[in-house]
Amino acid sequence: MDKRRAWIRVCLQEALDRGVLDADDILRHASPAVLATDLPPQLVASLLQTGLDQGTFDPALLVEHLGSTKLAEHVPLPVLWSCLGEAAEVVIAEHPLSRGDDDPIVPVNTSVEPDEQPEIELVAE
Repeated sequence: MDKRRAWIRVCLQEALDRGVLDADDILRHASPAVLATDLPPQLVASLLQTGLDQGTFDPALLVEHLGSTKLAEHVPLPVLWSCLGEAAEVVIAEHPLSRGDDDPIVPVNTSVEPDEQPEIELVAE
């Protein structure tokens, strides 16, 4: 796997692990048409067999079976970028500073307690 795909694999996995992306998000971009076109036939067969064995076939099964590695190896990079880009937009939009909340920003307490103040020696010229 080249470095671009290896990096996008890490991004996908982290996004899945942290709940920034879920299977539905991935399949909104990597649609069945994309997967049928870009996955190798043996991987499609394996995926179909897993669905038949489990008696269900849903986005979660698909993403679990393929994992971030197979997705990054086979799905076109622009498709994966669009998926990660959408997730990034959501994360940014959910951030309090992006929402324009009327709540004031409370700064971190940077004050120094009186007993912790450094001693400063003044030097006369």
